[in-house]
Amino acid sequence: MDKLVLKSPAKINLFLEVLRKREDGYHQILSLIQAVDLCDELVLQKRETGVVISCDYPDCPTDESNLAFKAASLLLEGEKIEEGVSIHIKKKIPISAGLGGGSSNAAATLKGINRLYQLQLPDKKLYALACRIGSDVPFFLHSGQALIKERGEKIEPINMYGDYWLVLVCPHFEVSTRWAYQNVKISLTKTGKGVNFRDLENQSMFFKALRSFRNDLEEVVSKRYPVVQKIKELLKNSGALKSSMSGSGPTVYGVFDRKPQAEEVTKKLLRGDWFAESIGQIFLTQPIPGNT
Repeated sequence: MDKLVLKSPAKINLFLEVLRKREDGYHQILSLIQAVDLCDELVLQKRETGVVISCDYPDCPTDESNLAFKAASLLLEGEKIEEGVSIHIKKKIPISAGLGGGSSNAAATLKGINRLYQLQLPDKKLYALACRIGSDVPFFLHSGQALIKERGEKIEPINMYGDYWLVLVCPHFEVSTRWAYQNVKISLTKTGKGVNFRDLENQSMFFKALRSFRNDLEEVVSKRYPVVQKIKELLKNSGALKSSMSGSGPTVYGVFDRKPQAEEVTKKLLRGDWFAESIGQIFLTQPIPGNT
């Protein structure tokens, strides 16, 4: 096998609580994450030596700062593979949007090189590499849905209702994840307890719990970028069962239980006078199961 094509999904944070800042500079979090079927496509191909990244989106970095580059380098060097790999990224997931595109690309790269070079590395080894690359990367090795703890490296698979639709509204600007975490207000009374993540397989229980979920980064991002709150209100007023920011933003999602309603809301937002100056992209998507 000399060439491999892989899908690399986005994610949303249905719940995100920032508990404390750790001594290593990262933050301890508790987050419920769901992968969705908005995907990048990665084309991996063997080459004689080195790692080469290319992308059809001009603002996507193709140097060492690209997480797929870092993933490929770590794996090839760690396994003493003298050959290299070229990775072409066909971008659909917006960059720095709170959807985990870069982390997903890195996880897909780890899995892809493992297959491309028939390394047969166990999940445990890929997981250890993923933890070195970025906080969201371990989740994307698992994908589907999971409860994420500590700085993102502790993953607890969870069964959850998934027959719903999402409208993702992505403003045209980017938000620095580091900036968002540096400026979030952390309550000293937070413990990560008291949130019910049980019985989420049931439709009514899932939607009931969903309405109580929150994102601790939303307040600080909304204060700097008021359009985030405006999008939330528009989605809610359009019938969304829940509207919230994903990750460090600025993407805002609305949850709908019916596809026709979600499609109509998408068309309505695209027709809005404020769309061109405030919004970059809008996506209609669904949750996906694990291990895709």
